[in-house]
Parts: sequence; C-alpha cells; structure tokens
Amino acid sequence: MDSVRAAMAVMLVLQGASAQAGVAPPLAGTYSNVCMHPESGDLLGTELTFAGPADPGRVQLQRYEGAAVAPEQLRMTARGTAWYLHGGDGAAMMVLQRQGAALRVTYLDGQQASDGGTSETLVVTAPGRADRQRPICR
Repeated sequence: MDSVRAAMAVMLVLQGASAQAGVAPPLAGTYSNVCMHPESGDLLGTELTFAGPADPGRVQLQRYEGAAVAPEQLRMTARGTAWYLHGGDGAAMMVLQRQGAALRVTYLDGQQASDGGTSETLVVTAPGRADRQRPICR
C-alpha cells in the first residue's frame, strides 16, 4: 500500500510541475486587431472572445471584412503552451500562443493576416460593440 501512495505522490508532483512549466493557462476576455479603414470606414480584422471559466473550451470568432461576418463558435484545445481552435468539422483553424499580454495567432485554414502572412497579434480589448471607437488601420 505504501508503494501505491508513493507512486501516486510522484505522479501528482510530476503533473504539478508540468502545469507550471509549459502548459497553456486558461484564456478569458476578448482579443482583437480590428481596425477601421481610414478612407472607407470599413472594419477589418479578427476578434476572439473567450468564455473563460463559464465554458473554458469555447471561443467566439468574429471576423470583419468591411463589416462583421457571421460569428463562429469554435472549440479550443490546449497542447503544451499553445491553444488550437477547431471549427465545426473538427479541423484546427488557428494556433494561439501568448505573447506577453497579447495573443499571437497563426492561421491554419488559409486565412491571411492583415500583412498577407499567416500570423498576427491580437491585443486585449473590450468586446465588440457597434458604438465602440476602433483604431485606424495602418
């Protein structure tokens, strides 16, 4: 019986150590890079809203391509220090990694970042509202 307790204690210590070193903590709040085109006033970019403790495996994706596109509900899984966002078909659409207080998003589904690449940074922001002032796109 003592060997079973010792083995369980070792497993708990190892699990705790892995949680402290290299495991993605839960996400909550809204991260965005949505901006307003200086000439047309169109909204462009991506916004992710995490349910947090209420439903830690769900996130709402809101894309803006001139105006808001229909929002998508995604499923989130953690692997190491990254989060993967999965669409309704189960395929991974994005990989997220913390970058200070921001999130680095890498698109896996063919979506292009604002600079034409596959990655961009989203910063913490208040959830989207029609009356909210957005920064001007550069």
